[in-house]
Amino acid sequence: MATFDNFTIATLDTANKNIYSSTSDSTIVLSILVSNTNGSVTQDVTVEHVEGATIVAEVAHTIPVPADASLELLANKYILPSGATLRAKSSASGYLSVATSIVVV
Repeated sequence: MATFDNFTIATLDTANKNIYSSTSDSTIVLSILVSNTNGSVTQDVTVEHVEGATIVAEVAHTIPVPADASLELLANKYILPSGATLRAKSSASGYLSVATSIVVV
C-alpha cells in the first residue's frame, strides 16, 4: 500500500535545511515546488540529495526563482533511498518556501 506524505517548510535560510529524510528504499519524490514570496527580488535555491555527510546529487544548484513566482524543480520522479535526505538552502533568508510531494511504497 502506498503512503502519500506532503512535507512543507515555511521558509529557507542561507544554511542547509533538511526538507525530507527517507526511511524506505521505496521513497518516490513526485514534486519539489519552490515559491518566492519576495515581491521584488529573485532568490536562488539549491537542493541536494545527501547520504550521511556526502552530497550524492544536486537536484538544483543556485536556480533563480523570480519574485512572486513558483518553480517546479522536478521534471520527473526522483527515487530517494533509505537513509538519504533532501536538503535545501536559499541565497537569502526568509523568502523561499518549499513543498515536497512524496510517495512511500
